[in-house]
Order: sequence, then structure tokens, then C-alpha cells
Amino acid sequence: MSWITPITDRTAADVANRTARGFLNVSDINRIEGNIAWLTNELRRFNIFADIHSIANWNANGLPRITDLQRIRNNASSIAVLAFAIRPDLWPSLHNVTDVRLQHLDFTTVNLLETNLYLLRRMTDRMPIIFRQSSFISGQSLFLPQRRV
Repeated sequence: MSWITPITDRTAADVANRTARGFLNVSDINRIEGNIAWLTNELRRFNIFADIHSIANWNANGLPRITDLQRIRNNASSIAVLAFAIRPDLWPSLHNVTDVRLQHLDFTTVNLLETNLYLLRRMTDRMPIIFRQSSFISGQSLFLPQRRV
């Protein structure tokens, strides 16, 4: 599974002009769910295990329900909380996506969800560098990240 760059710049014009970005489609949901799975796997490298439940392959027959969107939002929040426990200095400024926003889903809410995933990706990208720096400072030649809860 690979990271797919999130789409974070949808606009009202996309909706009005009925462009592909103006609709939430199967490829969008699969990208979001895939990026959550990617982040979960990335955290496992640091012995951080998230209890994430995602759907691997959405298809045109399945429409996301409000509970699916809440699960996606909660998965991103869970990843952030676990990563914060081990590296509080990397805490990204995640956007608050409330249940009310999810119930009245629009392009800005989907942008916020995907922006949160992008911020989490940036955070996980920085984790190995910081672990190596900490190991160097402490005089160790190898680094072994420890899970702190």
C-alpha cells in the first residue's frame, strides 16, 4: 500500500461546475482509507500500534454513511493521539471536524479531513529524523523507539 497525495483544495466552483473534485467518489474514499492504513503501518515501525478499522476497497455499490465518516475522522484522531504520546513536540495542528460537519458534508469538510491526513503524514516523516537525533545526543549508535502510553 502506498501513500496517495490527498486532495485538499476543492472549491465551491468545483461543485458548481460539477467537476470530478465537486463530488465525493469511490476513488476519494479509497484514497482516504488507504492513507489511514499507510499511516497506521508507518507508526508500527516505531512500535506504535493503533486500533484502526478501515475498509480496504470501496466500490460503487457502497455509499459511505455518517458512521463511516465518523470512523475515518476517529481513525485520524487516534493516530494523532498515539503519535503525540511518543513525540509531543511533533503535534500537528489538526482541524476539528465535528459530527455536525459530517452530517452536512461539503467540500470544505472533505478538505479538512484530507488536510489532517496530510499533516499526520508530515509528522510521521519527521519521526525517524528526531529519533536519530535523540539517539546521537544520548550517545547511542542505534535507536530503538520505545512506546510510551
